[in-house]
Amino acid sequence: MNDLSSQTPRLSALAQRRLDLVVRCLLAAPGGYLLTALCTASLALLLPGEPAQAVLAATQLSFLLYCVLVIWAFCARSAARAWFIALLCCLPAAVHLVWQEVL
Repeated sequence: MNDLSSQTPRLSALAQRRLDLVVRCLLAAPGGYLLTALCTASLALLLPGEPAQAVLAATQLSFLLYCVLVIWAFCARSAARAWFIALLCCLPAAVHLVWQEVL
């Protein structure tokens, strides 16, 4: 009997660790930047006050968010879990921005 699972190549333990590190680095650097920018744009629209003050406050908070995302990328149990939670946390900001564009 031919078993498909025995024919599929598997990554070695070293290759799996390297791939996990690459995926986490992608979340930490470019992914963190994109997710932080998304949340910052949404927050700038939500904060009360003059637009310049709202943008400044949102930008200052973005540094904290970016640091948290970078730390989370390397502290999560798995890279998939890190990506899932990061995207889930930024989903409200994305919905808010789309809602603003529609209205």
